[in-house]
Amino acid sequence: MGEEANVRKNNIANGVKISVVDMARTVPDGSPKKYQISDPVKAKGAIPQPYLTMFASELLGTALLMFLGCMGCIKNYDEPTPTHHYGGLTFGLTVMLVIQILGHISGAHLNPAVTLATVFFGMVKPLMAVVYIIAQFVGATLGYGLLKVLVSDKYANEGFCMTTIDPHLTVVQGLGVEIVITTVLILICCAVWDKRNETKADSVPLRFGFAIAAISMAAGPLTGASMNTARSFAPLVFGGSWTDQWVFWVGPNVAALIGCALYKFLFSDPDDGSKRESIFLDDVPPQSADKV
Repeated sequence: MGEEANVRKNNIANGVKISVVDMARTVPDGSPKKYQISDPVKAKGAIPQPYLTMFASELLGTALLMFLGCMGCIKNYDEPTPTHHYGGLTFGLTVMLVIQILGHISGAHLNPAVTLATVFFGMVKPLMAVVYIIAQFVGATLGYGLLKVLVSDKYANEGFCMTTIDPHLTVVQGLGVEIVITTVLILICCAVWDKRNETKADSVPLRFGFAIAAISMAAGPLTGASMNTARSFAPLVFGGSWTDQWVFWVGPNVAALIGCALYKFLFSDPDDGSKRESIFLDDVPPQSADKV
């Protein structure tokens, strides 16, 4: 019992939880190996490995999102200027690319709103969520900064790739657009996480990428279709106006709560006996994982 208590204590420190409905897919059948994300820390005072791994994954993923996505928004390559659909499609396909690379590591959230949604769903503990969100802001800034360094000012001038509200919209309308489209995004995430959808996970990167592209194409001219506070923050670090930028801090994160509430209370499976009970990985013996 002492060893189990120590393992649980380390898991709490690491801040990693997993839904019991995903347990059988986490550990291969017959395998005695435990999932490494919540292994105890060996060195006293060292940063737990899960924090480093998740931080690196989210940082790299969000950096790629900004570098490739904003590169697709460059408008001065040729004449006539390409439509906004080009940028929306590029962002969507970039999300697909990043999920394919990093989805199995950190989930490829790339977005504070998505990370907040996992906290509301009990999939990630708050302390780990803080690590995710810091990595997303740092990664977005580094990715955008690298693009500014590598691309001529002719293509990436001040304010390039910023999310702004169309001048024909009021601030309240812009906020409403961001809340609605981010709620749609969160509903998509909830559907992906739903255990009833687990047999249809083979093409998630492709489907998720095209979903982002569709939302971006539709709402891009109105607000830039941010849906992501870190994505809106990065261009501002290098210049541009902060006018009405609070919309992109409030809208997506409020939508995370709305989207989770809608899915959880309207579409949750009433026959799911587990009720998405969250447990620590090492609390379940590996040999019994296939029986969960």
